[in-house]
Amino acid sequence: MRSQLQAGQRALGCPRSGIISLGHQQYRAFVKPGASTATKKHSGSQSVAVELTNTSFSSRKLNATVLIGAPLDVVWGALTDYDHLGTFIPSLVENRCLERRPQGCLLYQVGAQDVAMGVKFSAACTLEIQEYPTGIPDGLCTVDGNWDYYFPRPWGGSSSNDSISASVSSMSSMEVDVWRDISFSAVEGDFKAFKGIWRIQMNDEDSSFLHYSLFVKPHPWLPVGLIQSRIKNEVVTNLKAVRRHTEHVYKRQCVFHEAEPALKRLRITDADVQVNASG
Repeated sequence: MRSQLQAGQRALGCPRSGIISLGHQQYRAFVKPGASTATKKHSGSQSVAVELTNTSFSSRKLNATVLIGAPLDVVWGALTDYDHLGTFIPSLVENRCLERRPQGCLLYQVGAQDVAMGVKFSAACTLEIQEYPTGIPDGLCTVDGNWDYYFPRPWGGSSSNDSISASVSSMSSMEVDVWRDISFSAVEGDFKAFKGIWRIQMNDEDSSFLHYSLFVKPHPWLPVGLIQSRIKNEVVTNLKAVRRHTEHVYKRQCVFHEAEPALKRLRITDADVQVNASG
């Protein structure tokens, strides 16, 4: 039976043996049969599994996964700190929270990427963000379907029957599946459709999988074939950036956690000295 962490509950523990990483053989489990050889090699060598699917002449679907050496709560905390996403996601040249909501926000973002010889490709979107601390309902996701009404289903999570999700679940060292979702959907901007899900799935008390799904359809004046590789590269870069940032945050938390007893003893000793001095 699926068990969920409540919002704000912290996974316990600190890394026992440094940062966790997946080997090439394990990452192969994330790449669906039929994915290109280039995609498989890229996934293994870059430690990010990624698959780009041609959904129509003018649209693409992308799925990606990375294993992070930080608990679910740390990754969730970083991705829901909407005011500061631009401080660690390199492709964001502008990031503004326009409106706070009980379970999400309205977010304005401008992303940019170098193309060649100093030329940058940039795109702006206003995104509707919705948080699902116990996972997005299955009825809102699809692998193939009407993208006007559904989100692309991310890898991971036992509710999905595809082979990718089964591989992720089997690789988890926990006996239960615990994950949280953050959906995003463009309400206006440089794309006709831009929507997807961040899924953070617990692996064990010290690590988690970060899954990302995206459906993108540019306006007719921008052929999707011209930008699909840039979007794919940007997703890989961003997932690595999230991993780097959250592992750094978790390391700092652990250092403080380990030093806290000594700090408490120091404060007690300080107080004793003051009492003795006044006596």
